[in-house]
Amino acid sequence: MAAEEAVDTVMADPEENKGDAAPATDAATGDEAQAASKEPEGPSAEERITTAEVEKEAGNALLKSGDFEGAVAKYAEGIGLVESLLEKDPSEVGDEEMQQRRTAVYIALCLNSAQACIKQSKWTDAADHANRVLAIDKENAKALFRRAVASMQFDTESRLEQARTDLARFVQLEPGNREARDRLQQVKERLKEAKQREKERFSQAMKGGLYEEAHKKLDRQKLEYEEEVKRREDAGEDAISWEDWQKKLKEKEDSDKKKEKEARETLAKEAAEKEELRLLSEENERRKGQDLEELSLEEWRNSQRKKDEVMKMDEADLDEEERKMLEETKSKGYYHGRLGTVLSDAAPKPQQVSASEPSSPDSPNRQKRGSEWNQAGTWEEKDVSDWAKERLTACLGAASVVGRSVKLASGEEVIVSSEVSKVKSISGDAQIVTVRKQPRFGYNFEAELGFKVRVKSENADTEMQSADADASDKVEASSQRFEGTLSLPELADFVQLQDLRFEAKWKGRSPPEHLQTVVLECIQDLKSSVREKVSSFLTEYKAL
Repeated sequence: MAAEEAVDTVMADPEENKGDAAPATDAATGDEAQAASKEPEGPSAEERITTAEVEKEAGNALLKSGDFEGAVAKYAEGIGLVESLLEKDPSEVGDEEMQQRRTAVYIALCLNSAQACIKQSKWTDAADHANRVLAIDKENAKALFRRAVASMQFDTESRLEQARTDLARFVQLEPGNREARDRLQQVKERLKEAKQREKERFSQAMKGGLYEEAHKKLDRQKLEYEEEVKRREDAGEDAISWEDWQKKLKEKEDSDKKKEKEARETLAKEAAEKEELRLLSEENERRKGQDLEELSLEEWRNSQRKKDEVMKMDEADLDEEERKMLEETKSKGYYHGRLGTVLSDAAPKPQQVSASEPSSPDSPNRQKRGSEWNQAGTWEEKDVSDWAKERLTACLGAASVVGRSVKLASGEEVIVSSEVSKVKSISGDAQIVTVRKQPRFGYNFEAELGFKVRVKSENADTEMQSADADASDKVEASSQRFEGTLSLPELADFVQLQDLRFEAKWKGRSPPEHLQTVVLECIQDLKSSVREKVSSFLTEYKAL
């Protein structure tokens, strides 16, 4: 395909990349291999970057000649030269130009290596190289496309979901790319098939109560519980029930996960703030030498957004299709901010707008979206995440299935109903992006819902009116409730309502065999109700 022919940048995880680098390692002598495993003492950062750039050109030549394995080896040599420089303090690398060269050549090496891996049908390696690039530049169009191409080669739902997400984002960045649109449609069709298989598997698994994996986990937990009971007995400690032990185990798991997440977020935030302050200090020193007023941190951040330079792709790294796309983009005057297509120094940059007061559909300013600045036809972003979460919570919490009469195989008639009992969590964000006065309503959320299914005998209400104890016992036996969790891992603007994916699991006991069919049908109806509530939310959202 045309887009696949380009010599580009793709990203991979360090561990996976070791496989790509193997040819270079095999070609090295014992001393060279030992030196490669240590921090190079001889070459300076500039020399290593320059050598990596030479390796990139050599790899490009091999790639174009069809020697894909040789190209991967050359790219691996270049990656090995500069990869450790990414972790160094910028001052150790050199001036700003040197830092940009380091990042540019690393991204190009990874992308080109991914392309070479695709040519060899090494899909996992290609996706890993793309991951490396996206860790640095999460909206790198080339990396998104390369990872999607690789992920499409697998039949698992998770890989296909990844491909769909990447292609959907790529199409947003490159709306003129027909190949990407065709691939996106192909992925959607394959996803439907995968979800149908998953639905059948889920139905079969529900008939047995819990999933097979859940059974295995439960068996392991029971063994651990028995060991804990024995330990407490030998130590003379108080006994602990199965329920209390499970609760403590869950609390510990949740606590450990929370601590790990908080530690990662804290480190990332501190590193980002430290780097910002360092760069701000350097800028103010420069301004001081020019008798200019010092900048505050917020002013400096704004200036960085305005002059955010996009690395231009080397002409040697573009194929005919991509050159055509760039020319078409330039002729339309549309600014993506990712492909070096800025037509002037005055190219607009996204501006964040407060979303504390979303406009009402009946507001007199309804037709005047965004600020006066945006009326000129530029770009503006409006964060409406808080509003969206609040409305989604209200809409999803109202999903329900009214009681309907169903006849069981035994001939007994029961009333089955279900409802979302609680919106446990909603995470993600929503933004209204206005481009050339045209609004785009973006959102990407994950939701977890608690649900209940009630099964009640048709004559339960009549029996309830009886005062004797026997009648009460009958009613209790004929009325059952089952609880569980519905998860929506991808509630996003690029997912059609009919394609919304649900993950369901029971909390505690599952329905007995004679009720499984009617309960499963009720859950399917509840999913339809959830889709309707999401549709209601979208109607409100697009009326802002």
